[in-house]
Amino acid sequence: MIIGKLNDSFQSVLNNQRLNEFEVLDINVSKNEIILVKKNQKFICKIIQKDSINQSFIIKINGHISSIKLVKPIEKTIEKLGINRQSHQNTNSLKAPMPGLILELLVQKGDIIQKGDPMVILEAMKMENILYSPTDGIINDITVKPQQTVEKNNILIKFEP
Repeated sequence: MIIGKLNDSFQSVLNNQRLNEFEVLDINVSKNEIILVKKNQKFICKIIQKDSINQSFIIKINGHISSIKLVKPIEKTIEKLGINRQSHQNTNSLKAPMPGLILELLVQKGDIIQKGDPMVILEAMKMENILYSPTDGIINDITVKPQQTVEKNNILIKFEP
């Protein structure tokens, strides 16, 4: 069972029965867009941003922007046990989550950053992905430049927490 968490508050179980309530009118892969219908109401859905690592998406539905995070059963169990995955990770650098092309650097050396601040725009598989700071800190070193290709796990930015 996978739960969809909309805008960090509303939760809904995502299963085949719930998804079968919608009729697919059109899918446009190049635009990351799908048009659905339910009870004569049309939903134009477009994926604006995708974070594969955290299984979260920013989507536009009929002009309204929302975020959705997919929560798997194991993540719910970890949360109930009070185990925080993030606290055990090395947080003195930002690494590339996948191979891609650096489109833009949103920070400079010496900048003070907070957890969740956008830092890099990485193009991967023809999608623009915004990479966010995993912690608060100060930018110590930027090891990449715009238009540079990177491999998965390449260090992009180093900072002091």
